[in-house]
Amino acid sequence: MPLRDIKNLSSETENILNAVIKRKNKKDKYKRLRDMYLIVTLLLLLGLFVYLNMNDLHTMLDPFSTFASILLNPLYLIIFSVIALTFSYFHYYQKKLKKEKDKLNRVRAEVIDYLNDSKDMNLQDKVPIIKKMMKGEYDINLYVKNK
Repeated sequence: MPLRDIKNLSSETENILNAVIKRKNKKDKYKRLRDMYLIVTLLLLLGLFVYLNMNDLHTMLDPFSTFASILLNPLYLIIFSVIALTFSYFHYYQKKLKKEKDKLNRVRAEVIDYLNDSKDMNLQDKVPIIKKMMKGEYDINLYVKNK
């Protein structure tokens, strides 16, 4: 349980804090996947240009013959299709990341409102500790709504 350091939290408080942690982990996962597909796409593109320069250097001076050699060589077409596929995955995870950031900010704002407006006196004593722990361990800012 991620909130084991703080004693006597209500189940509602634990659930709302676990929801924010879950959203943050999901956002981080999509960010890692997006970055990975971007790096793979760029490396494949770099590899294609290096391969083009090494093998078809004599035809690189004429753009029309270079384009014709790319279209006639099935290896180049396969590489282009793999590049297009990895770029589409990058774009897909970019959209997922944006949606997840919006969801995280909404849940985070709800948690901030819950912690600041709570009438429970036991929780009010623990709010600074909860905020500090969430910032330190999970890098989730519960101090301000706008990030």
